[in-house]
Amino acid sequence: MRIRSTQKDLEWGTQLVSRAISTRSTMPILGTILLQTRAEGVNLSATDLEVAIQATVPAFVEEGGALALPAKLLVEILNNLPSDEVEIRSEVGTTQAEIICRRSSFEIMGMAPEDFPSIPEVGEKPICRLPADLLRTMIRQTIFACSTDETRPHLTGINFVVSGRDARMVATDGGRLALRKTTLSEAAEGSLNVILPQKAMHELTRALGGILGDVEVAMAGGQVAFLLPRVRILTRTIAGTFPNYEQIIPHEYKQRIRVATGDFLAAVRRASITARDSSNVVQIHTVQNTMIVTSNTPEVGRAREEVEVESSGEPIQVAFNARYLLDALTIISSEYVFFDLTGPLSPGVLRPTDFEDYLYILAPVRIYA
Repeated sequence: MRIRSTQKDLEWGTQLVSRAISTRSTMPILGTILLQTRAEGVNLSATDLEVAIQATVPAFVEEGGALALPAKLLVEILNNLPSDEVEIRSEVGTTQAEIICRRSSFEIMGMAPEDFPSIPEVGEKPICRLPADLLRTMIRQTIFACSTDETRPHLTGINFVVSGRDARMVATDGGRLALRKTTLSEAAEGSLNVILPQKAMHELTRALGGILGDVEVAMAGGQVAFLLPRVRILTRTIAGTFPNYEQIIPHEYKQRIRVATGDFLAAVRRASITARDSSNVVQIHTVQNTMIVTSNTPEVGRAREEVEVESSGEPIQVAFNARYLLDALTIISSEYVFFDLTGPLSPGVLRPTDFEDYLYILAPVRIYA
């Protein structure tokens, strides 16, 4: 194999795919990046057997071939080379590669490319297309509600459902639920109902930063593939059945509070300062059109915040985990939110006032006198 490309392009590609590298595997090949020549340049691949990331880097191919090189070492070398043309070459039948840039040269030992795990080919027709910025927003607005409890793996990922022109992402850890829906510009070519791992979704949001245009969603050998310009991210799905969340979404409320998102966020953040040693609980109630947010930890102190709101219905006093509130308020971009309550021991619901496709449900905390 013999290729020439720019340091900038190679650095970009290796850094991107190296995010899929396994850090705890006992299989050395999973610590490598596979380089494969293509007509359009060189294809870079990395995987931990759960997530695979591939990137195509423009390159002049003098001699075709493939080679698996240690990811950490390759990335470090490319990061430190001058911004100029880089040549990577290896002799046929060997696993040793030479990297040359100006007056710098490295010889590094790789591994046989045939030992690299096979990454499924993507089917011809995508299931659907989503604008990159919308897909990134949908993930950000749900992923924080995923569970970290490995004994319930079906709750550790995002439930991604596509049917007709409807697409939605849902995540829950049992104590809260985040749901984001959207209407596709075109009806989907088939349906999809899968649970996608957090790691894959985190890497997808990072890859989507600054991307314009649509992302194609397709199937690849039982895995889900997200196709971006020059980038493919494939992920296995999590086995199991996602909970029937529709039945827990409240459709009525006894009290509705309309509040400025930024004011609510700031009040909860400040009140949580004195709640960190008491399960991070803040209590909320309204007096006419003033919402009062309090926390009290006898060994630490107490806090009280007052926020101007519009309140209708029956006043309810309720307590929530402050972090659960902050997670949602931080990613809601609308100026105002509705905070709907049905009782002191019933879930509360956050909804942007100007947007019907997002809601966040969180269970209250029981306060003992």
